[in-house]
Amino acid sequence: MKHLNNYADQRFNGQCVYCGAAPKTREHLPPKVFLDRPYPDNLPIVEACLECNNGFSIDEEYMASLLDCTISGTVDPDLVKRENIKQTLKKRPALALRLQNAMRSDDEGPLFDFEYERINNVVQKIATGHILFELNLLFSETPKVAVTPFATLSEDQINTFENIDLMASDFWPEVGSRAMQRLLTNEDNVYNKGWITVQPDRYRYAVIQAQKTEVRMVFSEYLTCQIVFEDAV
Repeated sequence: MKHLNNYADQRFNGQCVYCGAAPKTREHLPPKVFLDRPYPDNLPIVEACLECNNGFSIDEEYMASLLDCTISGTVDPDLVKRENIKQTLKKRPALALRLQNAMRSDDEGPLFDFEYERINNVVQKIATGHILFELNLLFSETPKVAVTPFATLSEDQINTFENIDLMASDFWPEVGSRAMQRLLTNEDNVYNKGWITVQPDRYRYAVIQAQKTEVRMVFSEYLTCQIVFEDAV
């Protein structure tokens, strides 16, 4: 990704993006557990306090492991696809057992029962960071979250999710924000396609500012997420 500085109002500097406390760490978007080495250059980063940054780690590890086990169709560390998940399952036998207990089979093969509350917590957190990073905005209310595997969507639903016309919005990003810079420079042709790819086949996202502000994410080209916020701080 191209490095972009934030030249918008600095009103949110010096505070945790999630709770407003003094920040002592930096939060990567998405957390590196969802990416493969070598990590991409210029990952989006926001400020976070240590408690918030660490407080989601267990759920992030769960979600990343669940995704790879679902895609691989197994909890066997030697058979899952991603190297960091292999190591996680070997080091975290309790997590491996939890995922094993969530696995069931039908005519199409192994399936997993998702713990959606944990996944919702993770994607809401990431979405909050993306909105600050791209739009220089924060939201106070709990957003609406929809998390759905690609395979369960109809063709029309996939087209609606994938096709993003940011140029058609009546809302322009804040002057100096990264979203405005992307609009003016057409960086990576983002405002024709709408999506920002952090790492191919691992993670991409889009931030949409219209009547409601929305973040869309795709994890491992398997899981789609839509997070909709209404009232900015």
